[in-house]
Amino acid sequence: MFLTSTLKLVGSLAAICCSGASLAGTIVIRSSGPSAKAYPTGKSLADGQKVTLKTGDMLVVLDSRGTRTLSGAGIFNVGIAASNSAAPSTFAALIGNSGTRQVRTGAVRGASTAQPRIASLWYLDTAQSGAMCLRDLSKATLWRGSMAMPVTLTLTRVSDGKAVPLAFAAGQAVRSWPVADMPLASETDYKITGPGVVKPTVFHVTQISGTTDAADKVAATLIGKGCISQLDVLVEAGNASAVAG
Repeated sequence: MFLTSTLKLVGSLAAICCSGASLAGTIVIRSSGPSAKAYPTGKSLADGQKVTLKTGDMLVVLDSRGTRTLSGAGIFNVGIAASNSAAPSTFAALIGNSGTRQVRTGAVRGASTAQPRIASLWYLDTAQSGAMCLRDLSKATLWRGSMAMPVTLTLTRVSDGKAVPLAFAAGQAVRSWPVADMPLASETDYKITGPGVVKPTVFHVTQISGTTDAADKVAATLIGKGCISQLDVLVEAGNASAVAG
């Protein structure tokens, strides 16, 4: 299938995650450089643990205080938050929003070119391919970043080709998954095509269990399931701050 190679790439991350995610307080969510093998993506770090990095190393770590970038060479205490780390409420709003609230945004005055930010970690981005983790399949929500114009996209279940229309009005960013016409199923691939979609969006939906909203636990689950685009949303929301050694 479309996502087979992608899921194989994250298999090793799943093994790391599942071995220690339940005890995670701080988790490595990005890693590069000479020490990447010692601090791989998904590795849990104890609060107060010292991390020794070499020249060229870069770690992005996440906990309830936000995300922080540690760059070597240097010795760092992972329990010390940077002065401009994100407030816990930032993650709480993103993770706690179930994605069921429907929002319709009207035209915005001014010539802002800023890319709209997704309001819920559990929204299905109509332009983002890859693995997507959801908690409640009966209340899924689709989101589009460009909402100025009305559009009707086509949602197709890859396994059998069943297709249903997805209508968005001008100014409408989100809409409910068409459950009545196409119930959402776990471990299933779906495709979105239509006007303005240069390359079809194909995503693989996986239902995840658990009710915790702890940022590190959620990140560990996303890593374990290969839901990397949602992990990227957490990184952005965490307002990563650089700490150079």
